[in-house]
Amino acid sequence: MAPMTAHSPRHDFGPSAQEQADLREYADFAATQDGVALAAATWFSRHGNLDAQDQSAFAAWLAADPAHAEAYAQLQSTHRVARRIPPQVAARWAVPPAATHVTPQAPRRHWLRALPYAAAAMLLLSVGAGGYQWWQQQAVFSQSYATVRGQRLAVALPDGSKLQLDTATQLHVTLYRQRREVRLAHGEALFQVQSKQGQPFDVLSGPLTVTVVGTQFSVRNTLEHDGKLRVAVQHGQVRVAGARQDRVDLRAGQGVSSDASGRLSAIASLAPGSVASWRDGRITFDNVPLGAALAEFERYGDTGFVVRDPAVARLRIGGSFSLTQLDRFAAALPQLLPVQIVRNGTVSTIGMAPKAAAQAPAMQLQ
Repeated sequence: MAPMTAHSPRHDFGPSAQEQADLREYADFAATQDGVALAAATWFSRHGNLDAQDQSAFAAWLAADPAHAEAYAQLQSTHRVARRIPPQVAARWAVPPAATHVTPQAPRRHWLRALPYAAAAMLLLSVGAGGYQWWQQQAVFSQSYATVRGQRLAVALPDGSKLQLDTATQLHVTLYRQRREVRLAHGEALFQVQSKQGQPFDVLSGPLTVTVVGTQFSVRNTLEHDGKLRVAVQHGQVRVAGARQDRVDLRAGQGVSSDASGRLSAIASLAPGSVASWRDGRITFDNVPLGAALAEFERYGDTGFVVRDPAVARLRIGGSFSLTQLDRFAAALPQLLPVQIVRNGTVSTIGMAPKAAAQAPAMQLQ
């Protein structure tokens, strides 16, 4: 009697018992999947082993319905993303090794037995890669900060960066695993950014985006106040992007401004110590109209100053002044400009000095 073997009988017709079991297993698997997605996964899992006939069939499948090509393209994109997934993360979605093992005794059934697992692996990979992308996009820290008129606030972020908010400032910080983002609604903030490889730090305010890796700079949004946005760099380097592809790189001691449309000005040189001078309780002006200077003081609190003459409002002033000692500013003003101050209760009206009033046409040329 011939010895018994452990192999199933081989025939030249019809599938074997094992092949029939494989087909039933595949049918059960396929019944739980979306048909187009499964077909795309099946073709993708075989894309390196297609003969001429298979290539023709694959091309026909792609052309049969735009949804086929779209599903296949999504799978290709998923595969590219998956190649960037860290091994420790990808391991969570790996198909067990035993599932893809094929014995040497069954070469004819290799593609059939591997197909359900290969297709399943591709579908699982699609879910896994999508989950990884979703996971990467979730914030690890999200917090809003705000100051009222006259208030300043220092903030330490979990990434080691530090913020200092000026008066009447509102912003929102969101930290992700691969990027950091601050949205400055209005006001001014000084940023001291902790450098982190692969984690850029973006400040978005109005139409501007300021991108930095590690530096110290300020962003000011007073669009409602004077129609301007300003960026000033104290240390390091930042890139400022405005509208219509406008983009400039700023280094320490440089600044740029923008209007509401995102049109950037020419790069300006900054006076030493002028970046966020409000940190030291001071305010600095560089040849600005008196009306604008008084409006800036008003951002920090009531001053009691009133200017009714447009010619006086246009007079220009420069210097550094204390935010808490307005009496010294009032005392210095007539020494700096041809004006006089008339006090009436809590209101101090700044007007043209009598001698200068006779020369008003000349003063208006400034």
